[in-house]
Amino acid sequence: MQSKKRWTLLELLNTTTQYFTEKNIDNPRLNAEELLGKVLNLKRVQLYVAFERPLTDKEVYNFRELVKRRIQHEPLQHIIGQTEFMGYPFNVNPNVLIPRPETEILVEEVLKLQNDSSIKNPTILDIGTGSGCIAVSLALEWKGSRLMAVDASTPALETANQNCQLNEISAQKAQSNQNQEKDSSRHLILMEQDILNPWPQTIENQFDIIVSNPPYVTNDEMKSLQPEVRDFEPHAALTDFDDGLTFYKRIFDMIGEKKELECRYLFLEMSGSQPDKIVELARKKTFKKIEIIPDLNKIDRVLKIEV
Repeated sequence: MQSKKRWTLLELLNTTTQYFTEKNIDNPRLNAEELLGKVLNLKRVQLYVAFERPLTDKEVYNFRELVKRRIQHEPLQHIIGQTEFMGYPFNVNPNVLIPRPETEILVEEVLKLQNDSSIKNPTILDIGTGSGCIAVSLALEWKGSRLMAVDASTPALETANQNCQLNEISAQKAQSNQNQEKDSSRHLILMEQDILNPWPQTIENQFDIIVSNPPYVTNDEMKSLQPEVRDFEPHAALTDFDDGLTFYKRIFDMIGEKKELECRYLFLEMSGSQPDKIVELARKKTFKKIEIIPDLNKIDRVLKIEV
């Protein structure tokens, strides 16, 4: 890749695909296409009608700089700066988890409640919103819903706010020490709040639906994660630095004995490695109904609870 030759788009794609394969980069062709599309400001499909286009020296140089970052296992989504979730664009960076396809199942299960005639214009709480992908998608897909999205990370909430603007969702930042009155004109409220701390008495605590994709990677599992995840994504959003169950226990307590939060339905994404333990924790509570939804790989992924 050090030649001074004049590269065509197709030649560079083919060479880079082979290079990524040698470096054990997953989906090498996709990575090459996405990075070249970033440099040329073209969508992947547009590359295929420009295969014979010669690239300038500057374009080749800029592309190589991105390739260098990728072989260091920096996530493709971070290099691009954006990804898709539920068909919508979301900005991503090292302050937030990159949205996963499995989490779309969580959102889709919540949206099935639209068929419930007893739930109109629901209030929804998203715990640990991160990039805001869950809350924003629900706001876009469930017209008339009113959402609150909380996270312990200020930079994460800034990213979530950017994604509200990117997807033209009306958002407002709130302070946990200020009274927040119900206001149907506020589509989505963003608030900094560590869920492990007591829920503020000044903040609304009654919701129709609570949804969360909490940190569930165990401390031991962190060591075996792919470098793209382990070395570049925020650890506080991945793990509880313990057994991976801390946040489930806390959420169950909040809506159970402690009554800090009230809701009709609770939806949680579960760890693929220990869903049985999470379900066991839920069964110890006096919830009305518990349902387990598998992902496309037949792994128990979503826990739906009728409180």
